[in-house]
Amino acid sequence: MEIETLVVGVLETNCYIVHDNKQAIIIDPGSDAKKIIKIIEEKNLQPKLIVNTHYHFDHTGANLDIKIAFNIPIAIGINDAKYLEDAYLDAHLFMIDAKKSPKADILLKENDEIELNNIKLIVIETPGHTIGSICLFNKDNHVLFSGDTLFYESIGRYDLPTGNYNQLMKSLKKILTLDDECVVYPGHGPKTTIKHELSNNPFIQ
Repeated sequence: MEIETLVVGVLETNCYIVHDNKQAIIIDPGSDAKKIIKIIEEKNLQPKLIVNTHYHFDHTGANLDIKIAFNIPIAIGINDAKYLEDAYLDAHLFMIDAKKSPKADILLKENDEIELNNIKLIVIETPGHTIGSICLFNKDNHVLFSGDTLFYESIGRYDLPTGNYNQLMKSLKKILTLDDECVVYPGHGPKTTIKHELSNNPFIQ
């Protein structure tokens, strides 16, 4: 499994291109579609799926252009799906022009599996940042894509629409039971590990 990390948009979202044997999954294409497409073409990858960890515009803003470019489906947590198409409206609060995302094609729920050649990503429902936030866990490589649930020495906001502090705390406890050496690829900022967060994250002590 190989992982390409692209920092996209004004809010500096981490877009991940996860690939194996030239087939790829695009996680959180929040903006800068041309930048994402360029990397995919340079590496001669064949995207099969877009996955949004949650509906916020900074994680879904390039959905439309990526979907059109590669004719691939969009997947999102089942409880975030109804908010996806209107998420772009929130961009104007940040003086950002964002494109409306198409409707999700695939609705993900707990323990669903996304397979790509030798890669298997397991869906973990982690409400709190949004009601339908998800994380994606690859057991073989000890990797977690945490969206905006867990960051390096921080956690996601819970004061936005559909956010909930108590749900977020439960979700964090859930993912922090993964093995200590699990590498966490968050929605913003540098990667980390479960071990580091258990010892250093002030929000989960």
